[in-house]
Amino acid sequence: MGESEVKLELSLREFFGPGGLLARSHPQYEFRAGQLEMAEAVEEAFQRKRHLIVEAGTGTGKTLSYLLPALRSRRKVVISTGTKNLQEQLFQKDIPFLREALKTDIRAAYMKGRNNFLCRQKLYDMEGQPVLKGLEELDHFARIRDWEKQTETGDRAELTDLPEGFSLWPRIDARRETCTGQKCPQFDRCFLTQMHRRAAAADLVIVNHHLFFADLAVRQDDFASILPDYSAVIFDEAHELEDVASQYFGKQVSNYRLDDLARDTENALGLKGLADRRLARLLRQLRKHSDAFFERMPAAEGRNAFEARPGFLEQHGDAYQALLDSLKALEVALASLGERADEMANLVRRAGELRRELQFLLESNERGYVFWYERRGRGVFLQATPIDVAPILQAALFERYDTLVLTSATLAVAGRRARALRLRPASIAGPTACTSPACGAGRAPRSSS
Repeated sequence: MGESEVKLELSLREFFGPGGLLARSHPQYEFRAGQLEMAEAVEEAFQRKRHLIVEAGTGTGKTLSYLLPALRSRRKVVISTGTKNLQEQLFQKDIPFLREALKTDIRAAYMKGRNNFLCRQKLYDMEGQPVLKGLEELDHFARIRDWEKQTETGDRAELTDLPEGFSLWPRIDARRETCTGQKCPQFDRCFLTQMHRRAAAADLVIVNHHLFFADLAVRQDDFASILPDYSAVIFDEAHELEDVASQYFGKQVSNYRLDDLARDTENALGLKGLADRRLARLLRQLRKHSDAFFERMPAAEGRNAFEARPGFLEQHGDAYQALLDSLKALEVALASLGERADEMANLVRRAGELRRELQFLLESNERGYVFWYERRGRGVFLQATPIDVAPILQAALFERYDTLVLTSATLAVAGRRARALRLRPASIAGPTACTSPACGAGRAPRSSS
């Protein structure tokens, strides 16, 4: 057995305790009883394949308390965080620290949303096309073209010398909406393909809550998954789960989504040499009917209940139907492009999704949703949010996977979030732990030392 294997087999007390491996690896380390107790609770949850809820206050050292048991479990574990900062801390600080302390290669991958990555095919398609606007975009394009030849990740974060919101990036990023997947000539060289391969080979996969629930939602709809298969999940900053899950298991249509569809279709048709007068007319009509429909939404700024949907339809049914008809016409036209229709498949799917979601938002009588609208600047958003995401999470997550660890500095017992995440037949006995056997280890740190 190698040195690293011996270190992984040490007891948790030999790692976290006074004079243990952690103390020898970090001169400023101070023993914290709560850190050891949390690590023991997480390890027991992994061993017994049960769920665990841990409230661990600031200073507990909770990231190492779950990272080491996750590694020792020999299982593929997804770690989902609420913020990008914590993702980066885990991947760039905590995991390298464990690598050094254990003298072992920890296979970890950091996954981000698709719009963070360059699409090579879009960049190549744009080369020599009259689609760049002004000298600034020409300069940005030249910088990205040079960067593409040397970057290993294709991650937008590497382009530190370009402005944060420069207009060219949305036209060349790797969003799912404009991706042709394995049919793309660059599939094997695709930065997303490479990210997925790294994640498939990793033991620990670091994501954020938005990416995790985006994946969970597409798995529900029988689309291809975003994350590799895994057997356990650790949710850090778990107090945010309810709000994020509600977004991804709800439905939303906005004028921005319609604008994006029209823009992406126009760009794709131009780059593929498929633009013609008929399609240009359909895109003009879509933009016109989208503007007319959203202008008829109530003018009040902020978020408001949309209980008067039948009255709205009675008064503005013409604008609503015109928008549905425009989406359907575009969907049919793109699907009828013959041998080139495959390249438009994602745009066809998006038009159909928008049409069906708009119908749900305006016509559905589902009692399990709250319907509301929001005006935010020039944006108008229609949304249906599940009243209670607990049954959805129960079926899609807590019953499907045998080990889930939820931890945060603030998991209020009597608050709304705690109730939404309570699992059958678990009960939350105090602010520090879920004590039911269904929740796993049956104990957790009693202090945030």
